[in-house]
Amino acid sequence: MIKGIGCDILKIDKVKHLLKTTPAFLTKCFSKRELEEYHKRNDIAYLASRFAAKEAIFKTLSKYNHDFNTIEILNDNNGKPYVVIQNELKPQILVSISYEEDYVIACAALSSIL
Repeated sequence: MIKGIGCDILKIDKVKHLLKTTPAFLTKCFSKRELEEYHKRNDIAYLASRFAAKEAIFKTLSKYNHDFNTIEILNDNNGKPYVVIQNELKPQILVSISYEEDYVIACAALSSIL
């Protein structure tokens, strides 16, 4: 059963702007593992997609009192994204991410585990 859904679309240039104007943006919004992966890839779309996914996840939850950097969007060996919150795998939160040229989109669904 789906308990909540969320979707977010983001222009990649917004993240570029935040990187230039807000020094704390990286550490406030991304986990250590996400930042390590970003530095390996050197791809701004990677950061933008994670930011959009976190926004989508917030929209699925009725209450959430954690910081952005406590949510991690990581990828399994096949490239499929999965969600970790405060170092705990959250299989009940499903996420899908896509990007094309200037925009990223992310959708999240909160399901009840039977």
